[in-house]
Amino acid sequence: MSYVLAAECLTNVARHTAATRVDVRGSRSGSRWILNVTDDGPGGARIVDGHGLDRLQRRLAALDGQLTVTSPPGGPTTIRMECSV
Repeated sequence: MSYVLAAECLTNVARHTAATRVDVRGSRSGSRWILNVTDDGPGGARIVDGHGLDRLQRRLAALDGQLTVTSPPGGPTTIRMECSV
């Protein structure tokens, strides 16, 4: 599942930002898998019903997980995903 989440985030970066750098970091804390994808794009990303980040959020919810988006104007954008291993 982590591959699918990372791939979806990278696709969103390529399609919707002018980012020149993306950092993907994964870690495990106990029984939780944590994946952070951070880009240096212009920011402003948000979860919109029926769109890419919303679909990711729903997939994670099915795994007792959560999606957090931090994307202030001017960037950077960080998508944090957590779910059970």
